[in-house]
Amino acid sequence: MKTFNGYLTELHYKPAWQESLSSALFDLSTRGGVNDLRIPLSPSIFKRIWPKTIRSKVFHVTDLVGIQRLIKLQGKKRSISGFYNMDWDMLSYGIRTEGGYVVELEGDVLAAGADDIASAPDKSGRRWIIVKTLLDPVTEHGLGGKKKLKGIKKDIESMLWGIIKTHAEYPELDWPIAKAWMELRTEKINNKKTMGLIIKDYMDGIEQVFKKHSVGLKSVLTDYTKKRTLTADPDSGDVPQWDELVVNNIKMKKIHVGGEYAGDFDEEGDEILSPYGFPYELWNSDQELSDYISQVIQKDQRR
Repeated sequence: MKTFNGYLTELHYKPAWQESLSSALFDLSTRGGVNDLRIPLSPSIFKRIWPKTIRSKVFHVTDLVGIQRLIKLQGKKRSISGFYNMDWDMLSYGIRTEGGYVVELEGDVLAAGADDIASAPDKSGRRWIIVKTLLDPVTEHGLGGKKKLKGIKKDIESMLWGIIKTHAEYPELDWPIAKAWMELRTEKINNKKTMGLIIKDYMDGIEQVFKKHSVGLKSVLTDYTKKRTLTADPDSGDVPQWDELVVNNIKMKKIHVGGEYAGDFDEEGDEILSPYGFPYELWNSDQELSDYISQVIQKDQRR
């Protein structure tokens, strides 16, 4: 049986997004345009627009290193990706970690989708999605906001043009917005002060766009917390392997060990899991754990 430290030296947690904001924020394609623009799921911005938060029970699949990370994130603004539903076989494989461990927790919901919405954290722990995800249908890894958020793309483009006109020495107003936005970075990347002002103007500007569309945006970002069931593709009938919720201000409740690793803890489980200070449960199979998760999520929905 591996020791507690032995498990930790085997596992390595790597954040999904290692780029700096001054790089990632300008990472567009001319073809995709504003659809590719990253927008922040910012707890601070959301709190100012929607003071009342949605608190929900959520599960998070991870490994032992990930559990350590979660403990440090409790009560913080940093956000994580969790789920209501996940195929039982994914509980062992994980998504961006080794998997095999599922943490039961509560958190404030920033966004919730009936499929993987591909949120990614920056170095500060703030998560981002792209405009395309906000607008695309649920069956295409989107949040289905096209009808509820009419005009939001135009407002974002206007905001970007305003920043370009303010900071570019020779703004090319006849260029496609994506090309002009990327050119602004090329022009100012070596001027840290100006780049800082551009990023600040972007964050202030996107908050104003969010405020303008606050009613529809709140619905698009959080209505899935009321449904909590996966949506089948109308053409293929395929159902997503998991849904995704972005939450922060988390509070851990329990650690679950899936079928792949449960046997390692039969005799000396306390040696591995007790250092975390949370109750834990061992499961004979991932299918049984998946059934338990479904029961907890549905019970929480009825509260």
